Amino acid sequence: MMTQPSALEKVAILSQIVKSPDFKDSKKHQDLLKFLVERPSSADVLKETEIALAVFGKDTKFDPTTDSLVRSYISTLRKKLDHYYLTTDDLYSFKLEIPKGHYTIQFTSPAAKSSQNIYNLSFPRLRNVSWVILLLLVLVLSYREFFRGSSTGTDARSVAANPLWNDFIAPNGRPTLIVFGDFFFMRERAKPNGYYRSIMINTIEDYLDYINQNPEFGKRYMKANFTYLRPSAPWGLMQILPILQHGTTTISMNLASQVSPDDFKTNNIIFIGSFKTLYLLKNFLSSLKLEFDLTNASFRIRDKDSDSVHVFRPEMLTIGTLVKDYGVIAKGEGPEGSKLLVLSGFSETGVIQAAQAASDPNLFKAIAERYPPGAHIDPATLTLVFSAEGITQSLYSTNIKYVAGLGAPRMDSSSAHADSQKTKAPGN
Repeated sequence: MMTQPSALEKVAILSQIVKSPDFKDSKKHQDLLKFLVERPSSADVLKETEIALAVFGKDTKFDPTTDSLVRSYISTLRKKLDHYYLTTDDLYSFKLEIPKGHYTIQFTSPAAKSSQNIYNLSFPRLRNVSWVILLLLVLVLSYREFFRGSSTGTDARSVAANPLWNDFIAPNGRPTLIVFGDFFFMRERAKPNGYYRSIMINTIEDYLDYINQNPEFGKRYMKANFTYLRPSAPWGLMQILPILQHGTTTISMNLASQVSPDDFKTNNIIFIGSFKTLYLLKNFLSSLKLEFDLTNASFRIRDKDSDSVHVFRPEMLTIGTLVKDYGVIAKGEGPEGSKLLVLSGFSETGVIQAAQAASDPNLFKAIAERYPPGAHIDPATLTLVFSAEGITQSLYSTNIKYVAGLGAPRMDSSSAHADSQKTKAPGN
């Protein structure tokens, strides 16, 4: 099954077509095309009578056997689309087609027919899900089956010591959806193998906004038919699996670029990835009192117990091969009572630090040791910041820098948590 455009992409594609010379002076063909594009693909087979009533204002007495109005317009619409694609520099990677003998719009993506990987960046899709996600799902199921009832998994007492995960392992809880932040890529129209990424373009919305302001850029670059997953995603998954396997809820996974708004209503969400790859999740950051600025590589936390704003900016994200970053753990409420847990940073180092700290059974003990006795730490709405230094997937030093509601910790007893975080990550 070929990857289909999102609802936003459909709107953008339709908008460009109806503004073209082939359509701009034909209101009826615009209305007809809009109706065909917006009609749900899951609906019943489209019939001439339905089109006649919805687009041309006919009544129920319309008889397609004696009135060729719809067939005539559909035939002309096919010709207009063919001429449009022959004469227009289309900005999108999907092409609208109306197969002969049918009235339903189909979206085809010629670029998607190529299965070759360029520089190991391309992950072919199967049923709209990366093969990496399928592989990780098999890993989850195998892991849970292998460790169910086994003493080699994370001890239940260790899980209980870290209440951050209570909402994700509670009996009869919502399903848990693990979301991996994937990076948005573009390709050059004139070079099929020329792939490009910009720090300022991380979603299809960013791309559409940018080409609206810079039309020449849109003529040169189009959305690629793949996204890129960094190693911190599977690494982070392996950190949290020993915890989630103690739960009884269903676990599923997806890429951030493929998540829909409804997913946030029916699932508890765990996000693992860079701030750059939040996609829809960034719409919920306000509930976590968290804001980020990609241009200045910084993020801010609005303290829920005061009007103060705390700004964190890596002084130098990379020094040679050494990376200095911040890892962020942010948990809070999502829509309709769902729970959100964001494990993020600007670089791989920050993301890995967040995943490692979140899965540490001594996390809350370490926080308590750094703050005055009696300080209240709410595991249901918690935002923590850690400094992190490392190379690729190896962490060399980390420290608690901030806990929302508690501020900066005392700096005279940092060894407990820092020592627990100096372990070398797997794979190096």
